[in-house]
Amino acid sequence: MRKCLSVMSAVVCLFWITGCSSVEKKADKCPEVDKAKQAKAAADAADMAKRKELAEKLIPTLKIGDSVSRFFEQIKKSQMDMLARQLRNKQLQNPEEINSAVMTLMNKEMSWDNLKITFVNLYAEAFTAEELDALIKFYDSPIGKKLVAKQPEIQQKSMTLTLKLRSEITMKVNILTKELMDKQQKAAAAKAKDATPAKAPVTAPETPAQSQQLPIPAAPGAKNVIPLK
Repeated sequence: MRKCLSVMSAVVCLFWITGCSSVEKKADKCPEVDKAKQAKAAADAADMAKRKELAEKLIPTLKIGDSVSRFFEQIKKSQMDMLARQLRNKQLQNPEEINSAVMTLMNKEMSWDNLKITFVNLYAEAFTAEELDALIKFYDSPIGKKLVAKQPEIQQKSMTLTLKLRSEITMKVNILTKELMDKQQKAAAAKAKDATPAKAPVTAPETPAQSQQLPIPAAPGAKNVIPLK
């Protein structure tokens, strides 16, 4: 009886081990794997929560809200100008109602309070907790604050330089393109000219009088006389 119980216990234990390690079984069926997954998920969640917390501290030092607000003010102005053109010459009883509703929608959707969480997630996903902490310390330093303060000026100047460089490159590209096109067109014209067979010179046919004219013999002792044509 004891021997049977021992055999049965061994079979059950073997079945449990093979069931957890078999490739035919899913890994999440094993309690050890489940615990490892749960522990990793909990650690990842805690790490992400820490990174979001640090990202919320970092964003104000970068003045991202100010930059986003200035950018969206330009967008709102552009949208309202376009709306005004659309409503022009329309038979509307109350166009101001449309303007007000559109402006309310844009103010809600483009508010920094509505967009802040997006930037928090962006920075939290891009940097580790250690990196975010280092960034906070840097941008809280005098040189970091100066970098942030100079960013609008640097961006404006870089945009001006970029547009100037783009114009110069466009002009050079146009000149180079024209030169190469002219060169290829001249080469094609010369090749076509060389491939055309040369025409034989055209000679006037002889008249019957010229073909039947006989030379006049010279008299004895006289000089050669050139026949008249």
